[in-house]
Amino acid sequence: MKQDHFQEESIDLKKLFFKYLPYWYVFAICLFVAVAAAHLYNRYSEPVYRVKSTVLIREDRNILPFLGELDVFSSRSNWFNETAILSSYSLVDSVIRSMDLGVSYYATSRYLGSMLKREVYHHAPFRVVWDKEHPQPFDEAFMVTMVDANTYRLEARTGNNGLFRESTLLSYGEELSGEEHSFYLELRMPFDPQEHPGSTFLFSIHDPTRIADRYLSGLSVDPMGQGFSIVEVTFEATHLQRALDFINTLTSTYIQQGLNEKNQTARNTIYFIDEQIAITTDSLFLAESNLQDFRQQHQLMDVSFLANQLLTELQTLDKQRAVENVKRQYYDYLLEYVREEKDFSEVFGPSALGIDDPVLNNLLVELSKLHAERARLQLTTTGLSPSIQTIDLNIMQAKRSLEENITSIKAASDIMIRDLNSRIRQIERRINELPQTERELISIQRMFNLNDATYNFLLEKRAEAGIALASNIPDHKIVDPARFIGAVAPKRTLNYAIALVLGLALPFSFLLLRDFFNTRIIDKQEVTDALDLPILGVIPHHDYSRRKQEVNLVVFDYPRSPILEAFRTMRSNLQFFATEEKSKIIVVTSTRSMEGKTFTAINLASAIALSGKRTVLLGGDMRKPKIFNDFKLPREPGLSNYLIGKSSLEDILQPATQDPHLFVIASGPVPPNPAELLEGPAMLKLLEALKNQFDYIVVDTPPLGLVSDGQALLRVADLGLFVIRQRFTHRSALDFIRDMSQKVKTKNLCVEINDVKMSKLGYGYGAGYGYGYGYGQGYYGEEDPAGDKTGK
Repeated sequence: MKQDHFQEESIDLKKLFFKYLPYWYVFAICLFVAVAAAHLYNRYSEPVYRVKSTVLIREDRNILPFLGELDVFSSRSNWFNETAILSSYSLVDSVIRSMDLGVSYYATSRYLGSMLKREVYHHAPFRVVWDKEHPQPFDEAFMVTMVDANTYRLEARTGNNGLFRESTLLSYGEELSGEEHSFYLELRMPFDPQEHPGSTFLFSIHDPTRIADRYLSGLSVDPMGQGFSIVEVTFEATHLQRALDFINTLTSTYIQQGLNEKNQTARNTIYFIDEQIAITTDSLFLAESNLQDFRQQHQLMDVSFLANQLLTELQTLDKQRAVENVKRQYYDYLLEYVREEKDFSEVFGPSALGIDDPVLNNLLVELSKLHAERARLQLTTTGLSPSIQTIDLNIMQAKRSLEENITSIKAASDIMIRDLNSRIRQIERRINELPQTERELISIQRMFNLNDATYNFLLEKRAEAGIALASNIPDHKIVDPARFIGAVAPKRTLNYAIALVLGLALPFSFLLLRDFFNTRIIDKQEVTDALDLPILGVIPHHDYSRRKQEVNLVVFDYPRSPILEAFRTMRSNLQFFATEEKSKIIVVTSTRSMEGKTFTAINLASAIALSGKRTVLLGGDMRKPKIFNDFKLPREPGLSNYLIGKSSLEDILQPATQDPHLFVIASGPVPPNPAELLEGPAMLKLLEALKNQFDYIVVDTPPLGLVSDGQALLRVADLGLFVIRQRFTHRSALDFIRDMSQKVKTKNLCVEINDVKMSKLGYGYGAGYGYGYGYGQGYYGEEDPAGDKTGK
């Protein structure tokens, strides 16, 4: 049969199943350990809960349409920025500080102690008060054992061993202070004499700079879906109530911060107007007093028609100049922000003072947004970030444009004020032509009217800003408060599934890798795939060597052994080879020592002799002769004596005491040239003589992989038998046998697989041409030294 070495390999699952079935106990142990570990993990691991809240993020809008000129009502930023704020470090840190989450509390088991603990959140009977400005042993565990209503025992865990030591008896409220700690405990609930004595709790103080990162790792803010302005805020924690409180506080703080930003802008407007009102109030009070005093002194309540007309015109111009002066001060206020590098996110818009300049308003809105965007980016990045550097460049350019615009507006305002001043001077000259009393009254009345108009203007704008402050509502809204949506860990079903997979995959992978890196022959398929040679037989593994130093005569010593049945099968298969020969020469060899060629030669010859065939066993291995020891025969004279002409055939031919049909020719003394002797004509002459007297000549030769002594015998043999030992012979030996079969023209070349460990469920090796080994095992049990010795 021609072997196809390029045949595509495929995985035979059935073969793998039966191959690893003998190791079922390994799989059972691994499965048990894996499932037990999963059970313990599910039982004792701290659960992780998930809570969720939904928040509506409104787009930019104005809340009160009739106050649209006041940009203090505009929303904070766009949707993406708001979601970033919700998951920002600063917001989470402020929530943690407001909820006092810097200390974690745990209740311990009365029997397992700190090995089994559960978080109790704020339900611990005491509270830890610690100095945030003093160094603390962050994340270090402290054990508190409650003694009575006044005292407790404190133990600190130090080192890597996790043991508690440094036990100290303290009173509640007594400060424990040192170089690396400063805190005290106070009772949070009344002491229960039935429950609290002997109860143990753990607490840990957390580093404020790191605890926010831990909370951020369990927080996520995601959109509810495409097209929605609602985000889902989810959080995972080991305590359900703590998770609910954290999410509710986070969302409410976020909404309140947005409202505070809007209110701050309105308050800035009111503060600026109040400053102007304070200045105007004093002037108005003084002008009102002067007017009242003048009228009382001169008994003059009114002026002439001409004077009244001039006063009205003058009042109109004074009011215009007063409003323009207020606007001029607002321009100076803006220039101060520009030149002193102040944050424009809190600057109120010009519309609050009646300034309707779209360019100025757009520049202020742009600057405010840029500053707000920069503040939000700083929550997640540093000042060296390219995005922040880009925004800084845009802010600088916008400020330059704003400064140019304000300078231009101030110049226009100065022109208008100069024009008003010129028109006022013209009217003042006409007033100077009036009588002195009317002139003085007009001057006093003019000052009073000017301050009164300015005061009324400022009161009107402050009222509008007050309305804006009072009508502010949050831009965003909590749709659903935090609620429990499920436990994240432990995932019991998944853990058991992983345990099952690992319990099967680990031993399977180990066995697979062991076979992958193994270079020795394991099963019959490897031999048949590599060699186009028939397998004469398969010899099972035996444990006789445990009882004796070495046992080769298994066929005679243990006639009820399964090995005898294996050699019987080989004996039967011999009839299919060299059928035309009446006497057959069988040469047994191997690629290396310890593969069982001598064992095979002895027992094969013995099995043939048991069938009544005259058989001679020839010790052709003259380098390491052993056959004479197994049959307890003298070593000399032997084969080497015959080949050098010192002994005749009758001298070296010795009958075996175990069977009358079996004869043995020992190897004799070790010659210096065994290869030349075996290849010489004397060896051929001996074989011809033996063929005339015996039905089978079984020749034991040295390993061909080590020495070439047996090559000449293979050429004259009727059957060459290579012995391969399971889990001992390397796969490279198959290449050697294939090359040897092509190099040495033997009539018939076969393979025997020796020392095969067969499973109790039946090993799949077949003997000979498809006959499965195992027939007869129901009749032949394990060897019994006291049993029948015939074995026929």
